[in-house]
Amino acid sequence: MKVRVYRNLDRPFTLFGIKGKFIIIAIAAVVVFLIVSLLVGGISGSTLTGGVCMLLLCAGGYLGITELQSKFGEKGLSRFISRWGLPKFIVVRSKVWKR
Repeated sequence: MKVRVYRNLDRPFTLFGIKGKFIIIAIAAVVVFLIVSLLVGGISGSTLTGGVCMLLLCAGGYLGITELQSKFGEKGLSRFISRWGLPKFIVVRSKVWKR
């Protein structure tokens, strides 16, 4: 039986140049940008200001995420995130042996 494989199975999913786990970060950033742009549009009283703010934030976020991708790889990002939960050092007290 022959099965066609159209892409490498080790390659992460890519969407507009954003790869793998970085897509989750991009979606979270877009949600935050949407909330901020709604607040800016509500404060200014203009939907145009909110829309421009949204476009600028999304463009800056896209550039930031691509820069983050080039700094950390797929595994590097996982290591960086898991490092937050680990302590800087562990104190081990020695036991005094009595005979």
